[in-house]
Amino acid sequence: MPRTSVILLLLAATHLAKADTPVQPPATQISAPETLISAEKFDRAEAFAPKGKPGVTGWIGGIGTWSIKDGAAYAVQEGPSKNRPNGHEAVCEHIVDLGDYVLTGEFKLGASPQIGFVCRDTNQPNLHQGRVMITPTAIWIQKMSGIAKETRREELKRIEVKLDPTTWHRITVEVCGDKFIARIDDHVLEGTHERFKDRKGRIGFVAKAEGAQFRNLALWSAKPKS
Repeated sequence: MPRTSVILLLLAATHLAKADTPVQPPATQISAPETLISAEKFDRAEAFAPKGKPGVTGWIGGIGTWSIKDGAAYAVQEGPSKNRPNGHEAVCEHIVDLGDYVLTGEFKLGASPQIGFVCRDTNQPNLHQGRVMITPTAIWIQKMSGIAKETRREELKRIEVKLDPTTWHRITVEVCGDKFIARIDDHVLEGTHERFKDRKGRIGFVAKAEGAQFRNLALWSAKPKS
């Protein structure tokens, strides 16, 4: 067999081996990951599930404009409109039916002033439940309720940090019982509220303005550590 053909076969085998490598659950503090719900690199347009179709599973780039740029999901928030005079942060969510969960991934703030990793409950429409918010200078966890103009939020824990907007950062979120724990690189913070016990119907991430990127998102159902 010609040398070139051998090299191509080896490269193809290496690519397949990487693609078939199982996603490993992260180290956690209070929860034990169980079933892998989704593992998405966000390196292809097909990573986004179609909008507005009943029964669709996967990551749905809802509000705002979502695309793939440099091998990652790229967010542009929705502009001002009659219904939303101030526009709306870009939202990408996975429809689920979960109690406790673990989420991991990577993000880059870019020019976006603020991003978040969020969950909503199983009401119709799904009401805000909680989120960890991230800026270049602070991270905080907030409990939430309501939707649209009825949205209410209560900040539970905040830390001041310095995050490089041009660098990829790693995040792990655990929502278990009444606790919401977020680890961003070496920064860890925890919020506690009864609201977090409610079942989750949507889990996702959001970004203001334009420029935030997300990649290698993995989501597990979880149970409390024994």
